[in-house]
Amino acid sequence: MSFGCIKMDKTPPKDMPAYVKLYPGSTQVMNMNLGGMEADAFTTTASADDILTFYRTQGAADGLSETAAPQQAGAAAGDKQLALTDAATGRMLIVVVKPQTSGSMVSLTWKVQPKAGS
Repeated sequence: MSFGCIKMDKTPPKDMPAYVKLYPGSTQVMNMNLGGMEADAFTTTASADDILTFYRTQGAADGLSETAAPQQAGAAAGDKQLALTDAATGRMLIVVVKPQTSGSMVSLTWKVQPKAGS
């Protein structure tokens, strides 16, 4: 049984898809490649509502539609999440915001798209 490879780094991925954007002024915490999925985490002083508004606006501009976000295991009462997808292209972005004392911890998760010719 193979579980794939997990690779962690403290810098944003260099090949991040154009529809995945880091929140302006955020501070990088880590990114992780989980085989077919990529995740990036960062902190910001922005509120959860401001962050979700940013991603809704960016997602709509990139042709992504809001869908029902999957329930996250262990989510705290104040955590907020957003799921954006484009069924035609298979693009998907999940945004999870965890309020902190001085802002928010944000994680973005997206599907890694196959490279042309692979």
